Amino acid sequence: MSGVTGDKQADLAETQRRIRVLLVDDHTVTRAGARRILEDAPDIEVVGEASDGVEALSKADSLHPDIVALDIDMPGMDGIKACQMLLRHGASTRVLALTGHDKEAYVREMTRLGVQGYLLKSAGPDELIQAVRDIYAGGFAFSISVSEKLRRVANEPQPHMTTKERAVLRAVARGLKNQEIAGELSISLNTVEFHMRNLFDKLGASSRADALMRAHRLGWIDFPEDE
Repeated sequence: MSGVTGDKQADLAETQRRIRVLLVDDHTVTRAGARRILEDAPDIEVVGEASDGVEALSKADSLHPDIVALDIDMPGMDGIKACQMLLRHGASTRVLALTGHDKEAYVREMTRLGVQGYLLKSAGPDELIQAVRDIYAGGFAFSISVSEKLRRVANEPQPHMTTKERAVLRAVARGLKNQEIAGELSISLNTVEFHMRNLFDKLGASSRADALMRAHRLGWIDFPEDE
């Protein structure tokens, strides 16, 4: 007769459960290298690979990974859009950005979306393994240069947008021209232009498209979902 009760067997199974990771990168060699590193750890298994955001969403839905480690710069659906979709629809899935880019715009956007980690591909094997373990345990993992950028961003004064400026910006995001915005909001064309000048100044933008991207990164507006 076994001396292990049902509850103890369940506890044993839980302790033996490995962390399930989905690797997403458009470079086959990069995925292969990351797989070799992670599968050297006895508590981690790579359950699948994907080469772009669309494939990542499909495999995440079928494989139910604990962590999706994904690149940012990929053809088709990039890592930013894939991250947005993963974190919106997969509440139990955590995301680790694993990329060669530490541009501040990328760092801002991915952390705004809610990634639990942002690791550069220059990280060593032990750092990657530990990042997966920390994120799985509910913690966070960021490369040193990324952490420095996050501290700088946190210390920057954030511009404020008025209710009317937000309405104008949302109209711009829908493709409306100034005259159309004036009619929709029941304000004069001069007032629309006044709000646009203020928005450009606050955002440091040089064009309407630039203003939209900067506002999106600050969380001021959301773009419509892709069909």
